[in-house]
Amino acid sequence: MKKDHLRKSHEHRKDLGGEYRLGDTLQLLLILIFVVGLILDLFLFKFSNSWQSIFPWYYRFVIFVFLFFIAGYFGQRSHKIIFKEERKKLMVINTDVYARIRHPMYFGSILTYFAFVILSLSIVAFGIFIIVCIFYYYICRYEEQILIEKLGNEYRNYMKNVPMLFPKIKI
Repeated sequence: MKKDHLRKSHEHRKDLGGEYRLGDTLQLLLILIFVVGLILDLFLFKFSNSWQSIFPWYYRFVIFVFLFFIAGYFGQRSHKIIFKEERKKLMVINTDVYARIRHPMYFGSILTYFAFVILSLSIVAFGIFIIVCIFYYYICRYEEQILIEKLGNEYRNYMKNVPMLFPKIKI
């Protein structure tokens, strides 16, 4: 079993799988890089000014609000499911948003970044967004390895039936 993961303030909870020990720090660093890159692009270098006139800000704002609402829903629901009640043991959670996607908190974070990319139409922010997506993919894979080690085939079966980062849209 990998020893470089911690449960942080939840270490007393046996029902939580674990996470990468630098995950929160790296997420904060990426947010900072994203915000600084976005501000530098929009106000100093202005790489993206020509793109912004193509798609009016009020349309972008409507899309931003919609994406931000969905991101908040997935983030809030998943956080509530994981941390509100303590279970007796570690188990696969496959209800609610976890029935649609294995990592809804990370999906909510990715969608938030994407909402800001749409709002700003910043080329720099889009580049950083790609890095953010790669980061979250690797964090997901890391955490899934922990869960496979702890839950075995039960988690592998869950992986086969539920997508990792982007929910299937049923029409």
